[in-house]
Amino acid sequence: MKLEPFISYMHSRGYAAGTITSYTCELQQFRQFLRDQRLRLNQVQPLAIERYLRWRDPGATSAPSSTRRRLAVLSSFFDFVAVMSNGRIRNPTLPLRRPRRQPPRPSPLDDAAIEKMRSGLKTPRDRAIFALLLNSGLRVSELCSLDRDSIRVEHPASGEGGRVIGVGRVVGKGNREREFLADLETLRLIHEYLAARGEDGNPALFLSSQRQRINKRTVQHLVRAWSRASGLPPVHPHQLRATFATRLGAVGVPALEVSQLLGHRQIDTTLAYLKPDMRRIRAEFFAAHELLNR
Repeated sequence: MKLEPFISYMHSRGYAAGTITSYTCELQQFRQFLRDQRLRLNQVQPLAIERYLRWRDPGATSAPSSTRRRLAVLSSFFDFVAVMSNGRIRNPTLPLRRPRRQPPRPSPLDDAAIEKMRSGLKTPRDRAIFALLLNSGLRVSELCSLDRDSIRVEHPASGEGGRVIGVGRVVGKGNREREFLADLETLRLIHEYLAARGEDGNPALFLSSQRQRINKRTVQHLVRAWSRASGLPPVHPHQLRATFATRLGAVGVPALEVSQLLGHRQIDTTLAYLKPDMRRIRAEFFAAHELLNR
């Protein structure tokens, strides 16, 4: 198995030096594997590639990112070999399923960062958008789709303390409709914004500076501008959604209910936002056993 032609090819195509080094190291490992297995290049089948991946991590489960990278290296190499052999050698990595790339979860904001951003907001609209993203866990696209009448005010039963809440419905990912909630403070900020805006005939809840329905790009730009003005690293709107989920989990809201409020199809997606509070778990464990042993 000769690597020099492929390495020369990478140089000719302008691959970065670090990429060439990384590919070369991986292919040297693959060449050693073929020698150990007494396999020629034209004998490599998908099963041999799977064995190689296990050989690279004996007795351990390789991280999905490492598996993706190794398969990418081998796939590029065998594509080159296929061309150089006029198709006599085929790419054995093609039938193999690549691990899915999981996007990194945005980190939630702490209380100090939230207060910095909140105190720096200058307009009623910005204060209402910030509160709704933070306290209702809406996606940006969902927030942009809201109309003036999307949130109705409800007075729960007296047993719940007579509190006022806002209840709305949005269509989220996968065209799935769900209910979301807004607290009294968020309702107050929305009311202040609409009162300052006045009757303009536009049904959209939030408008851009051009007096059109606000869009995702504008909201993302706003959140970055708020964080920059507050002296914080750039904040993405999804961090406010992650903060919403984390705060609910911290006060003991069950993961299934958080999942419902976020509009997640799989609860595993929700669990990525939640960290178990062992003190609360212990307290609930002992309380449950006290009840069971009465």
